[in-house]
Amino acid sequence: MVGVFLGVTVGTSLLANAARDGAGDRLVEYALTNPERASAELNTVVKFARRYQALFRDVYAVLYATDTEEGTRAGAALREALCEVLKREVRTAECSAELKVVPGLGVDFHEGLLQLARAVGNDVKRARRDGRLTYVVATGGFKPESTFAVIAAYLAGAHGAVYIHETFKEVVELPMLPLQLRQVLARFARGE
Repeated sequence: MVGVFLGVTVGTSLLANAARDGAGDRLVEYALTNPERASAELNTVVKFARRYQALFRDVYAVLYATDTEEGTRAGAALREALCEVLKREVRTAECSAELKVVPGLGVDFHEGLLQLARAVGNDVKRARRDGRLTYVVATGGFKPESTFAVIAAYLAGAHGAVYIHETFKEVVELPMLPLQLRQVLARFARGE
């Protein structure tokens, strides 16, 4: 059985939606009650998992949160809720999720984006070595964060990226870009 890796960029839609609906600090309970309404990230993951239900028997997810109080709170709640939601919605048998608070993300624009790209790239490579299908869920967070995560994932060999725009309401699989570093850039990056 092939497993799936999901690299999920985290925004704060869970916090905003919980406040709007009067859920207060009961973020995990709120997310479990109606995951598709509760957060952009869970909405995307659930709809993508329903589309490819057979692939979602074994899931390993990493949620990439900003180095801020809001990002950490949202990410921690999503980490707790994600596997429960997948087990309930698509009968995922094996699931684990971890939260990575990306150093500097949301605080130091330049350094934070580079740290995010490094983390996503390394995780995609590791998941591919483990034989997993690798996808980035790029709905949560600001556009620069999603952009860096998708580019890093594609350079690391990800199988795809998915996104939901609030207007479309359905999962969109972003097309693979034929990205390849020129040898001179690779040598420069290695300090040669």
